[in-house]
Amino acid sequence: MSETSDPTSQILLVAILALYWAMLGSWSQLLSRWNDERAKRDTAAARRDESAEHTSCADTPQDALREIDPDFDLGAFLSGARRAYEAILRAFAESDIQTLQRLVGPEVLDAFERDIVGRRDRQEMLELTFIRTDETKVVDAFVENGTAEIVVRYVSDVVSVTRSADNAVVAGDPWEIVEMIDTWTFACQTQSRKRNWMLIVTEGEQQQA
Repeated sequence: MSETSDPTSQILLVAILALYWAMLGSWSQLLSRWNDERAKRDTAAARRDESAEHTSCADTPQDALREIDPDFDLGAFLSGARRAYEAILRAFAESDIQTLQRLVGPEVLDAFERDIVGRRDRQEMLELTFIRTDETKVVDAFVENGTAEIVVRYVSDVVSVTRSADNAVVAGDPWEIVEMIDTWTFACQTQSRKRNWMLIVTEGEQQQA
């Protein structure tokens, strides 16, 4: 009886072939994953090269800001941004222009002042009550032409009511909680030793909670 017709040899040959195909399949999957990871790395590198002139990073804005401030503290900035958000909106509701002048840039201040003057002319009063601020998140940051800018997204629950001189409700509902979603841009001069962030752009929407 030849060696190839021996049942034991045939079983051994089948086992070797099965092991070979299993290893080949595993190697093919490994190679595919390696190619995918390499493609991802190449794409990320290309994107970094394309954004060299305009540095922007939503997940880690420290990378952009540490170019001009190695000690930039994102946590401290967000804490201050949350306080500024509530302080600016309260000052706007209370027609406190003096406070607004310290916290917002000229264009935003001009828009706020027009609204405040309009309320005064109509003898209306805006009541704003913060329930909570659910989110304060940096969504973009960049440095350009000597100015650092950080874009912050806020999600908050508030009660907003506008009343007339005789206390009648003109807009809003004192019993309705409204979800406000705002995207604000803060800026400061990179040459300044003291980081005095000013609100320069506001975008917002509101939804019923």
